[in-house]
Amino acid sequence: MWESNRKSTIVKNILLVILIAALLGGLLYAMIRVREMNAIQDEKLSEIYYQQQQQQAAARSESLASIQNEYEKDMQTVADYIPGIVCWGDNITAGNSGYLNYPYVLQTYINTYLCDIYDFSSTIENAEEYSRLKWSDYTVKIPVVNMGAGQESSYTVLGRCGAVPYIVAEDFTIPAGTEPVEIKIKSMSGKKVTPLTGGSAGINNVHINGVEGVLSIDSEAYNYNSSYTYFFTRTAPGGEVTVPAESVIETAASEMYKNYIHIVFIGTYGEYDTADDLVQQVKTLLARQTQNSERFIVIGPYSVSGWTSSSYQLDAIDTAMLQAFGNRYVNVRKYLLGDGYRDAGMSPTYEDSFSISNDAVPPSFLVSSNTVELNSTAHKLLGKLVFSRMESLGYFDEINSELSLSDATKKILKDDPAHFDTIIKNILR
Repeated sequence: MWESNRKSTIVKNILLVILIAALLGGLLYAMIRVREMNAIQDEKLSEIYYQQQQQQAAARSESLASIQNEYEKDMQTVADYIPGIVCWGDNITAGNSGYLNYPYVLQTYINTYLCDIYDFSSTIENAEEYSRLKWSDYTVKIPVVNMGAGQESSYTVLGRCGAVPYIVAEDFTIPAGTEPVEIKIKSMSGKKVTPLTGGSAGINNVHINGVEGVLSIDSEAYNYNSSYTYFFTRTAPGGEVTVPAESVIETAASEMYKNYIHIVFIGTYGEYDTADDLVQQVKTLLARQTQNSERFIVIGPYSVSGWTSSSYQLDAIDTAMLQAFGNRYVNVRKYLLGDGYRDAGMSPTYEDSFSISNDAVPPSFLVSSNTVELNSTAHKLLGKLVFSRMESLGYFDEINSELSLSDATKKILKDDPAHFDTIIKNILR
């Protein structure tokens, strides 16, 4: 009996152990399976997260590319219609030392009304989400280049820009070394030219018969025949070169700024025989403009060979210019005689009234009574006048539309009607 009970107990214990082992084995198996399932789930979640990250990165990349494309589209519009403005002229364009010049004033208006109000981020939906982008890098620039220099004749200006090139007047030899050699020059038109007498805008470096060098002047050698002594100095040694007369002197500016909108202000110091001759010279200069050829501004001279009182000749020039260029012609003389006073908030002095009666630019707009150079007041007026004329002719329409500048202007003026006037006044004070 006792043995039977003992065997029964042992069997029960064995069964219990087996049961416990089975339970533990099942639990262990379940734990392993759960771990495997979790690992599989984690792998799936990781894959989903990775795919989401990839999709977000691709979407962001696509968005950034789209943003860049939009900006490049804006810049292409600028490049197509107004990549820059180049002002060709003499010392009236260059400006007198210590005074403003109209190209600088024009640049101020271009910057204030066009470039500085360009806000590319405002055209991008949810721009705040692109915190890593430096929106201040998305800017627009429209340079105004001042290519005025000296008391230059019209043909001297045309030579600097390459429209009617300077040529070698007499045979000469370029030495093998870099020592200067005297050179005689003239215009391809046959007219006398005097570059470098008051600035070198667009001249150096020059090329003569394939040799690069620098053109210089000995102004102290000016003689009674009204001629200067010029020198050519090659920039690097090479073989000796014989240069025949009539060889072209290719200036640095010959191939520069051809796609820019041209503003031409020549004739103050002559070299033209008739009004039609001057018109033809202006057309020749404008012909170098390779882009938007119908968009330009011509400013008429207000003096004849440095004298302001030849109203009969100036009237003939104004008539010829107006017939040739229409509303792209700016008659600065008539403007300064009339509306210029109102726009400057001035009244004519006694001396001014005398000049006005002779259709001459009044002293109040000149640097001094013995010069024809305009002072800062006149240049402020002329720069604004040129900008307003370009605006009225629609030269800025495409970029105003594409870059949303018109909307920005309206918003600014709504909040502060004097905003632009204040900026310009502070800059040009």
